[in-house]
Amino acid sequence: MVCGGRRGAPSARILDALRAGIVVLIAVAAWSAPVAAQSLPSSALVSTPPASELERRVDEAFIATFPMFEMARARFNTVVNPLNPSPRPPNGPPVNRRALLDHTAREVTAPNNDTLYSGVWLDLHATPVRFHVPTVDGNRYWSIQLLDAWMENVGVFSRRTDGDGPLDVVVVGPSWHGWRPSGRVIRSPSNDVLFIGRFLVSSAADAPTVHRLQDGLRIGPVDAEAPVLPQWVPVSTAADPANFLAVVNEFLARNPVPAGERERWRGWRDLGIGGGPDAYLRTSPQVQAAWRRRLPALHEGLKVGLRYESRTVGGWAVPSPRVGDYRGDEPLRAAVALGAFGALPGREALYLTLEADPDGVPLTGAKRWKLLVPPIDARGFWSLSMYEKDGDGRLFFTDNPLRRYSIGDRTEGLRRGGGGAMELIVQHEAPADTSNWLPAPAGAYVLMLRAYLPSEAFLRGEAPLPRLVPAD
Repeated sequence: MVCGGRRGAPSARILDALRAGIVVLIAVAAWSAPVAAQSLPSSALVSTPPASELERRVDEAFIATFPMFEMARARFNTVVNPLNPSPRPPNGPPVNRRALLDHTAREVTAPNNDTLYSGVWLDLHATPVRFHVPTVDGNRYWSIQLLDAWMENVGVFSRRTDGDGPLDVVVVGPSWHGWRPSGRVIRSPSNDVLFIGRFLVSSAADAPTVHRLQDGLRIGPVDAEAPVLPQWVPVSTAADPANFLAVVNEFLARNPVPAGERERWRGWRDLGIGGGPDAYLRTSPQVQAAWRRRLPALHEGLKVGLRYESRTVGGWAVPSPRVGDYRGDEPLRAAVALGAFGALPGREALYLTLEADPDGVPLTGAKRWKLLVPPIDARGFWSLSMYEKDGDGRLFFTDNPLRRYSIGDRTEGLRRGGGGAMELIVQHEAPADTSNWLPAPAGAYVLMLRAYLPSEAFLRGEAPLPRLVPAD
């Protein structure tokens, strides 16, 4: 989630984020939004029911198209937004994040300081795009994610699927019927695709090795002379039905609806879907009024983010197993588009959150805790991050004398018990022995457990999870 000023005029925080270019977007894919320790029914997505059949259809059309709006927003901010002093054209080379984030990072909510990112938008309208990932040795976690215009995963390549690599892939668009490129070919259902690369960093001293891996990425069009299709419609806010429909319709013109969905989407033409940039103005007064009435409730419903269809295991909120692999679950996809843009499928990464104690009281630095951490069954890596919660519910790393923002399987100097289990000290004030201290802010905070390449038991909710107990 891009933090601060998402709706309306750009804030100073958004301008800072734009200066970071695509880094804002690719960092977002490694976190999850704040998740309450409860399971929510399907009906929780829109708590205010539609008052008519027309409003029900508006709801359905909005939920189906909202991920496309968010992808269009992301592409606009990276490629063409005039407020971005360093716009990045599609089709490479990628933008590479070179440093891990710390407490000064305010570009995204719930950042991680485990991986470095590389990213770029692909434009497949006129040419396939080829990418190369060099050999990633040393048992280092890595992944390449391709997101289509509907925020569906076209492909996820990683240590799980391709070992150490190297990896060479050609991505072709839905209408490509030219010569067949040699080698491994992926056909995208959309012409606009977001490429996101993640590379694990073990320590600050390990960063130069990852930099060399990033420098070894090669991304470029197969036809270097092929034109890139411009994106014209400025993206302001989905709360404005005229802008929402204009943005969605431009992206629909750029990215044809899959054949099996075309009849359903044609049925929304009277609502302004597929009608061009001025479609809202050409709809009936009744349709315009329905959009204006429903958008506040629809946006409020999407704020559940990864809480939608989540379940609770040992006090930890566990997202739906369909995150990143939606299988037609459009409400979940829309909620994730707002609350966890670019989330990986669960088989690749799970994001669990804890924000209340065993009695259901929100966690704050006013109380001292021990966190009993069992061996975490993740073949990629795992980490426990500490976030302070601001007044708007956004999550950021908290300043502390150790400059320690998370503890995981690579953290040096920890005292561990048998089998890799450990006991962490979670409190605001520094303890006498800081070896296993996870510094907490004075106010409200959230703990997030990331598990990359989780085990089957972890995916089923059967693996033991960290447990809070009062400090002695």
